[in-house]
Amino acid sequence: MKTLSQQLPNFYEYYENETQFYLRQVQYPQDLVLLHKWMHEPHVIPQWQLNKSEIDLAVYFEKMLADDHHRLLIVGVDGQDVGYTEIYEGKRDRLGRYYDGDDLDLGWHLLFGEKSAFGKGYLRPVMRLLGFYIFENAPSDKIVGEPDHTVKPYAAVVEEMCYEAQRLIPMPEKTAMLYYCFKQKFYEKFGGYLTDSNAFMQNHNPLNRTEELT
Repeated sequence: MKTLSQQLPNFYEYYENETQFYLRQVQYPQDLVLLHKWMHEPHVIPQWQLNKSEIDLAVYFEKMLADDHHRLLIVGVDGQDVGYTEIYEGKRDRLGRYYDGDDLDLGWHLLFGEKSAFGKGYLRPVMRLLGFYIFENAPSDKIVGEPDHTVKPYAAVVEEMCYEAQRLIPMPEKTAMLYYCFKQKFYEKFGGYLTDSNAFMQNHNPLNRTEELT
C-alpha cells in the first residue's frame, strides 16, 4: 500500500500568466551534480546546512529517497530547473514530535538554487504550485510548515498565501513558527488561478487544436 506522499505524482505542471511552473521527481543519481551545486550556494547554506561533499550528499539523498514519508522534487519554470523541494508527511516527520498532527498533513521545504530565478516574483506562484500539487493529489485538509521564525520576509509572504501562524516551536537548530494552510481557505483565495491554468493548458493542447481544425 502506498503511503500518503507516495500517492503524489512524479510530474505536475501549473501555469500562471502563461508561464509554466512544474515539479518533477528527483532523478538519482542524474540530479546529484545539480543538487550539490545548489547546496553550496551561499544563500542556501544557512537554512539547509547541506554544503557537504558529493559523496556525503549522495548518502543523504539515498536515505531520503528510501524514506517513504518524503517526496523529493525539482522545481522548474518554463523548462528550466531552478529549485528543489521536499514534500513530507507532517505526523511521520520529526515535526510530528512538536505538534498534534493529523495523519493526512503534508508539508514542504523549498529552496531556489538558481540565482537567475531571483527577483522574478517566482515565490508566490511556486507556493501556489505546491498547494495545488498537494491538495489536488492527496486527501489532505491542511499543509503544515515550520520555518525559522527569524526570517521575517518569509513570514509576510506565507501569511499572504493563506498560511496561518499557530505557535513557536523550539527545535534543536532553530525556533520555528508552526503554520497551517487549510485547503478550504486556500481554494477560496486561489482556486481561480487553478481554473485559469487548466483552461490555458486545455487551449494550448495540440490535440485539442487539431480537433478544432477537423
